[in-house]
Amino acid sequence: MGHGSAPTSHEDTVEDATARALTSRIARYLAGDDVSLRDVELDLSWATPFQRAVAEALRDVPRGEIVTYGELAALAGYPGAARAAGSFCAGNRFALLVPCHRVVGAAGIGGYGATGVGVKRKLLALESVVV
Repeated sequence: MGHGSAPTSHEDTVEDATARALTSRIARYLAGDDVSLRDVELDLSWATPFQRAVAEALRDVPRGEIVTYGELAALAGYPGAARAAGSFCAGNRFALLVPCHRVVGAAGIGGYGATGVGVKRKLLALESVVV
């Protein structure tokens, strides 16, 4: 085959199987099953060292647990950077995979970017967390 040819059917099958497996895991998570998405690889090459540290620290927060923005910043190695951690969460590109719904404000639930607090509450409820 020449340059620019379509992938082989085997490559399509492997990619399709991977996508189906991830879709199934996400569907199970949204149905309330205890499914971890921590092992899903993410391309964070675009992120600053701070953003990578926050994303990794957040991915380590277990299902059913919450942290404050200040605690998240400290877990990432940047104590005192609560506002910056909140800004990262507000622009999170990887909902569920980088579970910003597990981060709350010191005085309440906090925000959830453009998606809204209602969605955050529903995701937390799936994990048996009430804020």
